[in-house]
Amino acid sequence: MSKPFKGVWGSFEYMDETCTVIRNLREQGKDYSVLSPFHHHELQAAMGDPQSRIPFITLVFGGLGIFFGYGYPSWTAMEWVLPVSMKPTVSIPAYTIIGFEMMVLLGGVSTVLGILIMGFFHLRREKLPKSSSFKNYSRFSNDRFGVVVRCEKDEADQVEKLMRSHSVEEVYREYE
Repeated sequence: MSKPFKGVWGSFEYMDETCTVIRNLREQGKDYSVLSPFHHHELQAAMGDPQSRIPFITLVFGGLGIFFGYGYPSWTAMEWVLPVSMKPTVSIPAYTIIGFEMMVLLGGVSTVLGILIMGFFHLRREKLPKSSSFKNYSRFSNDRFGVVVRCEKDEADQVEKLMRSHSVEEVYREYE
């Protein structure tokens, strides 16, 4: 059974205030998540430029796509030789289209699957609030920024004070 969420979350109207809170939380070593209606480089910089494994997954599976795009047609041409007068049996220029398309296919599909799988495991590892006030708060996907901090009760006052000093609109505490 997974542990319930324990912590504080708040809603911010302005990105610069959100970034300041994120920087302070990162300096204090707090465990936090950021919710935003869009991706922005300022938020990523405030979080310390976290790196993802998704580009590596895309690179590896794109490379496999190139390998299979050249390898499979070459293998079939060598296995079932079709007489083509004096032309080479394995034709690299002709297989370039297949290699490119396989690279795009495997790279794209692996990227989508990687995002879904890694996102699922991230949500299982980094808990978000399960209260109705959090679930029904739809403004994080419209026009507000959210910061969710996982902390114990004794640290909640400090986190809430930090958020209130930077123009937080709403602050919620959740402890069960």
